[in-house]
Amino acid sequence: MAADLRTELRLRAERTAESIMDAARAEADRLASEADRRIEDRRRAVLGKKDRELRTEARAQVAAERHAAMRAVLLAKTKVVDRVLHEARRRLPEAARSRAYASALGKELRDAVAFVGEQGAVVRCSDELRPAVLEAARDLRNMSVEAEQNADSGFKVIGKGGSLVVDGTLETRLDRLGSILAIEIHKRLEEI
Repeated sequence: MAADLRTELRLRAERTAESIMDAARAEADRLASEADRRIEDRRRAVLGKKDRELRTEARAQVAAERHAAMRAVLLAKTKVVDRVLHEARRRLPEAARSRAYASALGKELRDAVAFVGEQGAVVRCSDELRPAVLEAARDLRNMSVEAEQNADSGFKVIGKGGSLVVDGTLETRLDRLGSILAIEIHKRLEEI
C-alpha cells in the first residue's frame, strides 16, 4: 500500500506540476503576446511620429521650393518689365518727333496752359521740339516758349512766378504710368 500511496503521490505531483507548467506556459504566452502588442504599438507610435515629422519637413521643403520658384519667376518678369520700360524710355525722343505726337501736342499744350493760366506762362522744351510747340501754341497769347538744353522729350509749362509747373514730358508720363504698365506687362506674361 505504501507503494500505491507513493505512486498516487507521484501521479498527483506530476499532475500538479503539469498543471503549474501549463499555467506558466499560458502566462508566458500571454506575457509574450502582450509584449509583442506593446512593441507593435510603440513601433507604430514611433513610426507615426517619424512619418508626421517627415511629412511636415517634406511639406516645408516643397513650400520653400515653390517660394523660390515663384521668386525666380517674379524676378524674371520684373526684368522683362524693366527691359520693356527701358526700351520705351530709349524710344521717347523718337516718339516726340513723330507726327502722332505733333498732332496731339496742341491739345496737350492748351490743357497744360489752361491749368497754370495763360498769363505769363512759359513753355520749356528742347530746341528740336520748339518749332512744333510754337505751331501748337500759335492760338495762345501772353506766354512764351523757351528752348532748354538737355531737355527731356516733351514740354513743361511753368505758371507765372514759377509757382505751378505742369510736366508734360514723355519721361514723366512714362514714370507715372510705369506701375500700370508693369501690371499690364505682368498680365500679358501670364497669358504666355
